[in-house]
Amino acid sequence: MIMSNLSTDYAFLPKVVSTPVETGGNDNKVVILNFDDSRKSQYTNAKPILDKYGFKATFYVVCTYIGAKEGYMNWQEVETLHREGHDIASHGMHHIHLDKLPKKDIQFELSGSKKCLQDRGINAKSFAYPFDSGSDDKTVINIVAKYYEMARTGNDALAFLRCDNPKIQPTQTDCRTYTDKDGLTYANRYTVRAWSQDATRNENSYSDTVMLDKFIKIVNSQTKYNNDGTITAIPIIVYHRVGESGEIYNTSLKLFEAQMKYLYENDFMVLTMADLAYNDKSNYFSVKEFQPETMTVVKSTPNFTEVPLKLVSTEVPLKPVSTTGSNVTGTMGNFTEVPLIPVSTEVPLKPVSTTGSNVTGTMVNPIMDAFKILFGQQ
Repeated sequence: MIMSNLSTDYAFLPKVVSTPVETGGNDNKVVILNFDDSRKSQYTNAKPILDKYGFKATFYVVCTYIGAKEGYMNWQEVETLHREGHDIASHGMHHIHLDKLPKKDIQFELSGSKKCLQDRGINAKSFAYPFDSGSDDKTVINIVAKYYEMARTGNDALAFLRCDNPKIQPTQTDCRTYTDKDGLTYANRYTVRAWSQDATRNENSYSDTVMLDKFIKIVNSQTKYNNDGTITAIPIIVYHRVGESGEIYNTSLKLFEAQMKYLYENDFMVLTMADLAYNDKSNYFSVKEFQPETMTVVKSTPNFTEVPLKLVSTEVPLKPVSTTGSNVTGTMGNFTEVPLIPVSTEVPLKPVSTTGSNVTGTMVNPIMDAFKILFGQQ
């Protein structure tokens, strides 16, 4: 939605409480926000709005400006941004044209700013060229590559993760820094392309209304390249001053809030430069949020049909068993009783005559007599 009188009428801006919110975003709509130069207004004016919507950004800081120059952040503010999950990266030691320096000074600008942040517990992964100068200089590029994983320059609407912008001729097929003939490529890991809306405004004296319209068109220009969760192009938006007086490299506070509101209401996933990864084998960028290489989000689906199982009882019903007249105890009650017929072991004995023998009546052997009767011998 674009208001015809954006610079004076902001009735459509949201009433949002200052509680950070979780925002999942849309797999096909991704934006990276950058803030250059470490201006204090980025902390005092932009950060509260980022906090409202739960957005994180990359802040490119100039080391010698921090806590030493009026209108710029101090170290406590930079460290607060870092602690709260924002990405802190390098914009050099002195914000100077690198391609106009001797090699030893280029080395100092790049290595010094890296160490400056490391001393504060911040491991800067990326670098932004001051004034976009030096991104086409081999000497500068080679020194940048010694200290940083990637570097950002301008001024294109989209950063293509395979550096294959169809509008650039000849079209690249990967993000290698040098061609086979040792020439610098247009887009590579040390010349990641971004759009500075401040530069666009300065060059054309656009109003807030026009700038919001351009912002909306640029952040949506990725949709024809990103489909089904596969991210191949990302708009990287660069800010400098936010809510300060004057028009030079300044975004009005109300315009900035309108832009962030648009991203939030249209379900954009807002990332930082630290969310980008570079694959040295394929020479492609990817978004860490997604799978490497293809970055395609795949939802797992069961590949089998579930068959409901019925409970089966293994219990065999038993009849009560009487232990009367047997030696079966109560604990053996799960056996089936076989009725026993009482058997008498008594063998009837016939009287035995002792006439003519020396066996007395007291010496009669009843056991032997019983055997004789059993075997029919008597």
